[in-house]
Amino acid sequence: MNLRDRVVAVLESESKEVFLLALGHRLGTSARFVFSEGSSDALQQARACNEMMIAIWLQVWAMKDAEGGGYPDSEFISILLEKADAGNARPHLRDAIESALLSVSGNGASGR
Repeated sequence: MNLRDRVVAVLESESKEVFLLALGHRLGTSARFVFSEGSSDALQQARACNEMMIAIWLQVWAMKDAEGGGYPDSEFISILLEKADAGNARPHLRDAIESALLSVSGNGASGR
């Protein structure tokens, strides 16, 4: 099972909320690291991390809202990839996803 399939499987499981919370936290940590790194594209990468976190919090909020909203689970990873690519932050997204998957792997939802 590839990384995209693992993410979709978790998003369709009872571990969705824990995964999203962990993912948002990991991206926030990445944004903080980007600024301390001082690279030439730090602002662009941090902005991309911020945009991804906004999408994640929208998903969490949609879970709590009776009217739904948010993105379809099957499209969510593509949305995050688009935002990551806009700021050259795909490595930060990958690290955050892998870490968030580990946070839910104890219940088997990550496909490990």
